[in-house]
Amino acid sequence: MNRLLFSAAFVALLASSAAPAFAATDNGLSSSDARELCSKLDAQYQFLTPFKEGLPYWKAASTEAQKGETACKNGKAIDGAHDMQAAISDLYVKPDTL
Repeated sequence: MNRLLFSAAFVALLASSAAPAFAATDNGLSSSDARELCSKLDAQYQFLTPFKEGLPYWKAASTEAQKGETACKNGKAIDGAHDMQAAISDLYVKPDTL
């Protein structure tokens, strides 16, 4: 019985320590992946615009999206992709991923 409890506790400890390590590597985009993600997120944002425009949170999301679009166009695709993800999240929508 004690062996079973110890094993279960050990597995739970391993599972809980692996999650933060996985989340930390999630932001490691290559520049080509970031450019592709910029394009995908821009398309998602353009799709959402007619449905979300004018809502209370629209202004902040629109400002963030413009910042992201500018960064993507100026060769800062990683920063732009993060800004676009934030803008889409501000619209209460889960951003697309690669």
